[in-house]
Amino acid sequence: MKRKKSATVEASGVRVRIFRRGDRYYFDVRHGEKRTRVSAETGERNIAEANALTLAREIATQQLLGVTPDTLTVAQLFTAYHEHKGQTLKAQWKRGAETRSRLFKDAWGDGFPVAQISQSSVDSYCVARRDGRVGPRAATGRLTNKQKPRPLRDGALDSDFSWLSSVFNWARKHKLASGRRLLDHNPLHDCDWPKEKNVRRPIASHDRYVRTIAKAGEVDPQGRLRLILSLARYTGRRESAIIHLRASDVMLSTERIAKALATAGMDERLAEHMPYGAIRWSAESDKQGVLHITPISAATKTEIERYLLLNPRLGDVPLFPGPKDGALPISRVVAARWLLKAEVLAEVAKLTGGTFHPYRRLWASERRHLADVDVARAGGWKSTKTLSIYQQSDPAAVLAAVMNGT
Repeated sequence: MKRKKSATVEASGVRVRIFRRGDRYYFDVRHGEKRTRVSAETGERNIAEANALTLAREIATQQLLGVTPDTLTVAQLFTAYHEHKGQTLKAQWKRGAETRSRLFKDAWGDGFPVAQISQSSVDSYCVARRDGRVGPRAATGRLTNKQKPRPLRDGALDSDFSWLSSVFNWARKHKLASGRRLLDHNPLHDCDWPKEKNVRRPIASHDRYVRTIAKAGEVDPQGRLRLILSLARYTGRRESAIIHLRASDVMLSTERIAKALATAGMDERLAEHMPYGAIRWSAESDKQGVLHITPISAATKTEIERYLLLNPRLGDVPLFPGPKDGALPISRVVAARWLLKAEVLAEVAKLTGGTFHPYRRLWASERRHLADVDVARAGGWKSTKTLSIYQQSDPAAVLAAVMNGT
């Protein structure tokens, strides 16, 4: 039997030779005077080659450079995190992770040992973020709009450290080529950081919607803003899921709905309960990565038909094409900017802390009288516990409580 040739990959000075023995591939790893042989744990050559490249990078930054849980630095930790976990993050979350990595490295330094992170480290980071030495203004030392800086809210610091804690938890589960874990504990487990006491959860009103949508056409004559706002109002979905809809995701016939349900492995008989049509919310645009096919209301169908009459869209193309590149969906930044312009024209006060999302809270709050499990499924919430955060109290019921139930 002819012996198959080996292959070699190299990254950051680490060479990994891939060879086959029996039905398995193996790695011969060399870096300087060191040499290690490990199983690739696969019989597929393309998988073995991809794993070899990952292994070479990992060893270069972690194992053969002497990195241990005691000597691991924040820069090395973030490098490993972006190399491995970053591949699974959506673009928005990936950008956020990269931004926060820079913030912590700017505050503590690339070479700061993870093992030395303590309450003092947390406190020093908070001070540096609050006084502007770390963050958007750190590079210039001043605000670009020549205004006084707004105080950094506790919620921003909470988000930073919650993300960092998730990185540490990932590192506790991530194993090096040697089988050793990158971290043996979370350094933040006994640390405290600021938490937002007055969480901003603004809720829109139907009057705001009516007044704003009347001005949507002046901002975007093509009708994209009008339908995006309508879907936010009548489906309760996140703006990110709405703007990433494809034309093929909108289904106005029972036949198309039944086919989509069957293709997704769902009960096609559900189409009987979708008299006005349905929307397929893809897993790629869902925050939880879950595919949903949900019915729409008569009002939503009317708005969709109005939009498609002006902008015929068919097939796997963005339902809301961007103003500069029609092959790409409109960005959240542009959609939010358009909404704020329409609100100015409608002469409604700006809702601090929200653009489209307050309509998601309105949608959820209007359905307090329905079963939570049904509302969560219709609006795309993963659990009824999360839904409860969106459902705000009824002012009339609050008054009744004050009046002792009378």
